[in-house]
Amino acid sequence: MKFDVKELLNAGSHKWKESEIDAVTMRNLKDLCGKLNKLGFVPPRNASSCLRSLADQKRINPKAMGSSHLYGAAVDIADADGKLKAWLQTDAGNLALINCGLWAEDYKSTPSWVHLSIYAPASFNRVFKP
Repeated sequence: MKFDVKELLNAGSHKWKESEIDAVTMRNLKDLCGKLNKLGFVPPRNASSCLRSLADQKRINPKAMGSSHLYGAAVDIADADGKLKAWLQTDAGNLALINCGLWAEDYKSTPSWVHLSIYAPASFNRVFKP
């Protein structure tokens, strides 16, 4: 996988311009890109959702108004074939999450995508239930 900030800004329904992004959110996006690119999963994948506006978050999941997506700190990666999800559940994939400083939402909660975040959840579990 290889991601850049431009791809993450264009993932989802809102197409962001860099000029619309504050410094903290931009730092989060760059950190997220760096960690994703170190993950080591080879087959290409696309980001299906990353930075979200409040309106998008209300539409997508109004119960999660503190979502890391609002701060450019989380990405949903399309994984219709389940290969990324399967790899992340191996010892090598789990170790890669740890070494990269990424957390994954419970794989049963994300049927055709993988949610990864640079923020640790309250539980500090590497794979967490939303």
